[in-house]
Order: sequence, then structure tokens, then C-alpha cells
Amino acid sequence: MDNATQILIIGGMFVLTYGFLLGIPMAKAREKASRAPRYLLAAHLASLIQGGMLLALTIAFDFSTLISWVETTAALLFVGGVILFDLGLTLNWLQKIEDAFGEKSLGYKISSAGTPLVLISAGIIMYGVLASAFM
Repeated sequence: MDNATQILIIGGMFVLTYGFLLGIPMAKAREKASRAPRYLLAAHLASLIQGGMLLALTIAFDFSTLISWVETTAALLFVGGVILFDLGLTLNWLQKIEDAFGEKSLGYKISSAGTPLVLISAGIIMYGVLASAFM
């Protein structure tokens, strides 16, 4: 198993487990109110979705024919970007932020920092997949 796949599996399981764990405070919040806090729900769902996405990306990385260090870099960028995004959502929840965009909260800034990492890595691996498919 190559480094990129290991990074995606470890990162994916970490993020997925984090999403599962966020279900605990969400259940407690729902015992007290008809809705869970907005950013708690967002962090919970994003972690579950993104953890599964990181695990599924192992298929695309296996299909890609890019050199190893490029794939490893892309995997690190993907995992790092997802972690920053989920961390930002969690901070918004913990700080009881109502509108991260409007308030330009710390969580908003941290989540926003993860976006380019994910987009760059998606572009890299998309190139690798397309190159593999058409060569």
C-alpha cells in the first residue's frame, strides 16, 4: 500500500470517527431543544461525509498514474483541508457563532483556509485520473 492510500485511510477514519463522536453532543443538545446548534449539526454531517469521501478517494488515487510524491502531497492536502474545514465548523459551534460568514469568525477563517487545499488536491488527482484514462 502506498503512502497516499495510507494517508487517506488514516485521515478518513480519523474524520469519520470524529463525526460519529460529534453525535454525542448533538444528541444531548436535542434532549434540551427541538434543534441542535447549527454549526454542531454542520460539523457532524461534514465529518461523516468527508470521512467517507477520503476513504472513497483511495479508488481514484489507485487509478491515477501520477508519481508517488505528487499523490502523497495531494493526499496530505486533501486530509489537511478537510481537517481545517471541520475544525472551523467545530469552533463556530463551541463559540456559539450564529453567522460565521457575517461575523468572519475564527472558525470561518480556519474553514476557509482548508478550501484551497481541497481544491488544489482535487485538481491534482483529477489530472492523474484523466491522464490515466486517456493514455
